[in-house]
Amino acid sequence: MRLIVLLFCTIFLCSCRVERSDRFRSLNFELVELGEGVYSCIHKFGGKAICNVGIVDNGEETIIFDSFLSPDVAKELLEALKEMDLSPLKYVVNSHSHNDHIRGNQVFPNEVKIISTTRTSELIEKWEPLDIIEEQKFAPDRYSYYDSLYNSFKGDKLSREYQQILMWRPYYETLSNSHIEVKTRLPDIFVDSVQNFEGPNRRIQLLSKGQGHTESDLILYLPDDEILFTGDLIFNECHPYVPHGSISKWKDWLDFMNSLDIQTIMPGHGDIGTKDLVDHMKNYLTNLEISARNIYLKGQAIEDIESIEIPAKYKEWWFDRFYGTNLRFAYEVHEKEKVQ
Repeated sequence: MRLIVLLFCTIFLCSCRVERSDRFRSLNFELVELGEGVYSCIHKFGGKAICNVGIVDNGEETIIFDSFLSPDVAKELLEALKEMDLSPLKYVVNSHSHNDHIRGNQVFPNEVKIISTTRTSELIEKWEPLDIIEEQKFAPDRYSYYDSLYNSFKGDKLSREYQQILMWRPYYETLSNSHIEVKTRLPDIFVDSVQNFEGPNRRIQLLSKGQGHTESDLILYLPDDEILFTGDLIFNECHPYVPHGSISKWKDWLDFMNSLDIQTIMPGHGDIGTKDLVDHMKNYLTNLEISARNIYLKGQAIEDIESIEIPAKYKEWWFDRFYGTNLRFAYEVHEKEKVQ
């Protein structure tokens, strides 16, 4: 069964250039102003947004970056746009093919075009029907499990245990309804290198350098504002999901990001951050490679990975269940390279 990923993370706002916006209130996401005409929709614990979404107005047209897991939350986004003094919405960007970044596509009018890389569109077309069938089988039981934990919980609702329930319960609830609600909308326009959207207020650049977090990723960069929307190439204090991509090429992506002038980053999951997030993500991937190499050199079997503890500096990161899977993937890559 193909793994269905990815989720969401913490939302406490850091001390970068962001302001909470009172223009629109939602139980699913928090609207955060990064600058005039530039916003982030940051997933809220217990909500169904799951990923973060960006809004950018260049003075001529507005572009949305990613579209949430839940179509209902994407409809909320459309309602929010009506209350904001922005240029007409023209495009929605899919940063990559994972379900939590693309399933809101269906709620946008036909005149709003969906942009992705060519390969991302191919992956959506191939995997979405299969994923939805699988979700129909396993998601209701997972939702029932977390719903029972939620309803019976008697402890500290600020505890990590309770926050974990709030993370997974709405995710599986949303997946349980995918076969009823989701009508997959494929991208219309493809960007496989660089595409500029020049406006009177700012330049918007879409950039792709191929494989990274997945087989194909796309980022949105505002060079005049020094703001970057990364999709899942960067997570903030959350374990990323690694096995659908390439660690080495992901690190190349991060090196490229480090060459850009950046003050503010909206990651795919987790809170708004500074350029330091690039190095944090690269260090995580490098740590995986080093740990995998050490396991291999010690002659340990791949099964031993299950008993390896998460390094202390990543122990408090969310999505900790991904660590063992990521380490196994890094081990298999290292093993394959040695055999070759």
